[in-house]
Amino acid sequence: MDREQSQPQPTSPGALAPHEALIARALQTAIANKTISVHFQPIIRLSDGSIDGFEALARWRHSEQGDIPPDIFVPIAEATGQIVALGLLVLEQALEEARAWPRDVSLSVNVSPRQIAQPHHATEMLALILKSGIAPHRLHLEVTEGLLLEPDQATLHFLSRMRREGVSFALDDFGTGYSSLAYLDQFPFARIKLDKAFAQRSANAGRSAAIRKAVSDLAAALDMDVIAEGLETASQVADAVAAGCEFGQGYFFSRPVPAAMVRELLAHQFGMDALPLVEAR
Repeated sequence: MDREQSQPQPTSPGALAPHEALIARALQTAIANKTISVHFQPIIRLSDGSIDGFEALARWRHSEQGDIPPDIFVPIAEATGQIVALGLLVLEQALEEARAWPRDVSLSVNVSPRQIAQPHHATEMLALILKSGIAPHRLHLEVTEGLLLEPDQATLHFLSRMRREGVSFALDDFGTGYSSLAYLDQFPFARIKLDKAFAQRSANAGRSAAIRKAVSDLAAALDMDVIAEGLETASQVADAVAAGCEFGQGYFFSRPVPAAMVRELLAHQFGMDALPLVEAR
């Protein structure tokens, strides 16, 4: 399937509902002025509670409307095509911040199908990685299975190009939608992020636990890590450990925090002199 078929054309702000059009126009200005900020949510190694890395998440505080939730502005950015510029801005800011972290702390960044469909997006992302000076293997790009339903040449080129340069991929929200096991065989994933529904589902808890365990066993056989998302209670963490999940993420550990708080968390874990804090260029 060619790119024109697989990716709908961006929606102009004028075709949106009035309140969405206002957000779209304000978002365009915010991206141009680089007033979008990045918060970071830690990914925790469940065996010892240490920080393995952070997921970068876009945050937007409008000068008049205050904080606009990402579940409001990200879909509008997707619909209008602004997600391409937004994604590059988030990546640039996140990479620059990651330079101040210990060298074995990873960075995860979400990438949308519309970004990947752009012919030169891999080149632009790699240029930002090179500019930042961090090692490509520290970066995990999170993609959803929607990208893989009918992958076109642009998708395959992006995945193979980034993989060749040492960037890893994580399959986000695994366990929702189609969740074809063929994805795990056909595409170079280093990590699976188990959807938060499995951690938070109270009904059929035994079946959810069995599914988590089966996914973890499969991932281990394929040399992939499993991250349990949406962990909010100690019992959910214990369930994730029992299922064999290596990593966890969720409000039990931390909400997404500004960059300054990331440095405090890392200083507490590693100590200021434990590891070099700036990646060598």
